[in-house]
Amino acid sequence: MASFYHAQVSPVLFDKITSSLKGKQLEEFDKGRHEFNQDYYLDALPHFENIIADSVELPELYYLTGICYSYHIHKPNKALIYFHKAEKNAAQINGFYFNMGFAYERNDSINDAISFYKKALEIAQNNHDPKELINEINLRLIRCEKINEYKSKKNLVRIKNIGLPINSDASEYAPLITSNESMMIFTYRGSKSKGGKQKIKNANSQTKDKLDMFFEDIYISHKINDSSWTSPVPINNLNTILHDAAVSLNPDGTELFVYRNNGAGKGDLYLSKLVNDEYTKPVYQAGLNSHEWDGSACFIPYQNTIIFASERKGGLGGKDLYTAERIKDNLWGNIKNMGPQINTKYDEDAPFVTADGKILFFSSNNQNSLGGYDIFRCDLKNNEWTKPYNLGAPINSKNDDKYFITRADGKVAYYSSYQAEGRGDQDIYKIEPGIPGMPVELLEVNGFTSKDGKAIGAEIEINSLLKHNKFNLYTKSNKKDGSFMVNLPAGDKYEIIVKTNDFPQQIIELNTVGIDSFVVLNVFADFTSPEFDKKLAELEKDNLQLNFDQASFAAKFGNYTKDELVFKVQIAAYKFFENFNYNNVMGFPKIIRRTENDYITRFFMGNYQSYNDALELLNKLITANVLKDSFIIAEYKGQRLYLNELLSKNIIE
Repeated sequence: MASFYHAQVSPVLFDKITSSLKGKQLEEFDKGRHEFNQDYYLDALPHFENIIADSVELPELYYLTGICYSYHIHKPNKALIYFHKAEKNAAQINGFYFNMGFAYERNDSINDAISFYKKALEIAQNNHDPKELINEINLRLIRCEKINEYKSKKNLVRIKNIGLPINSDASEYAPLITSNESMMIFTYRGSKSKGGKQKIKNANSQTKDKLDMFFEDIYISHKINDSSWTSPVPINNLNTILHDAAVSLNPDGTELFVYRNNGAGKGDLYLSKLVNDEYTKPVYQAGLNSHEWDGSACFIPYQNTIIFASERKGGLGGKDLYTAERIKDNLWGNIKNMGPQINTKYDEDAPFVTADGKILFFSSNNQNSLGGYDIFRCDLKNNEWTKPYNLGAPINSKNDDKYFITRADGKVAYYSSYQAEGRGDQDIYKIEPGIPGMPVELLEVNGFTSKDGKAIGAEIEINSLLKHNKFNLYTKSNKKDGSFMVNLPAGDKYEIIVKTNDFPQQIIELNTVGIDSFVVLNVFADFTSPEFDKKLAELEKDNLQLNFDQASFAAKFGNYTKDELVFKVQIAAYKFFENFNYNNVMGFPKIIRRTENDYITRFFMGNYQSYNDALELLNKLITANVLKDSFIIAEYKGQRLYLNELLSKNIIE
């Protein structure tokens, strides 16, 4: 977020301070100057303050200290204290009024900031200062006006730092989640970075100073429940001693874009794939990368296309957003700038397209931002992206706000930001709701494949059955647990073709026409051998449930509750009928499958505290003319029980 002018404090000012110091004070200043010239303002602070504490009163030193505090998330007010101490020498300090305005802006004193920016602009124009400085002052003035404008336009969202164990006193940013939020991959930068703190050439310095910095690593954490995550661990196969950053994750987590560079400020995009629960070594993406920085990207659902950010020549600004088409594995082409509707003369970065393919979020530091980078949104209308708009406060702040992503249902979003209550430098934050307004119209399919009751990997092909809608998707189920996940847009009919060796393919047809919200559906493709079918047929059927008076049970115990006792609706038992119509159960609770010691796989819905609650679901299923053979089953301390067993074993008295 450093500005053009902050990085160009006049060498004369440094020389003037140096000539007034000696001995240990001079050594201390040299250390602070080294950090300051690397834009490590907070690291420079203790060196400057140590000199001031030694009864040294230099307006120029107060000025540098004020600039440093302008970047302090928790104590920006101290910047004004030091600027006021130096103000009597303002006329002799080049850039004073600009940096004073910035300090007021950081303290949310916007009208004062505007006053000082205008004074800085007048001086710059009279002195015929560089065009870059004048442009930046004008940009700051526009942003201050926008801040005042957005003060009365706040989103009704809840924003919360996700805290430990993901956020630490280092930097955590660029969160990526699978569309069902089962895991999070993010970028870490701090003392645990592979390779530790390293020295590299400072490309922005005219001296021989070197930057002391930690490089980026990629970490992963898995969701435990709605409010907690596992302790994050590095993905060792992706990390080197240089920059390795998480860029984009496809909805089911099987493809991961990674950014890598050699530490000199430019970098390229690589792709890693999830194979047997491990991400493969990232592969360079030919045709996508240029000689300039290519550093962020996002998948466009249901298409063989991505959106990515690049500083390549021919763009409209610094970083621009482009589209690219996948020609084949690790080869891209048909690269197009997204044009002036999206891109500006400033920077556009960190794109993300929602799981339904209808909304594009990205970050920009253009003249409509409130601080540095802000989150912008545009919607897909008639196959064109609408004009982007700023999400406003409190999502966007006076600091950099980037890497906005949402869960498939739109109820939760994550992004990274600098905030006063943050644990470290950048932190990851949770936003609820993620997409305010209209509900997401999408079917999330959680599929499972098995052979003779055991999970297997299978080839999955999903096609649109409506001729006017082009949709073709390929994926694989996980070999360890047989799972796969896809998101299907509303308003279409689909076939899911499941293929595995030695068995005829299975086809599951789904109809999303009429879906007006977010729906989750579990589907199953179970392959069985003749030997396994024969073994099941030989098992004695359990008739304990037959002829049981459920009406009498409901009258006596319908509202009975007990710790660790739950009621479910059993909708089927193995073999799960191949022609089962999943469309009949959309909108009902998810189907849960469980294989027990008797080798029989059973399918359930619901998880209720009382029999009557389960009975309500059962009656809805019967009324909807689906699953007529369903019945209510109990579970106590993890053991499946028929209703008469609850009585015979005195679980219910």
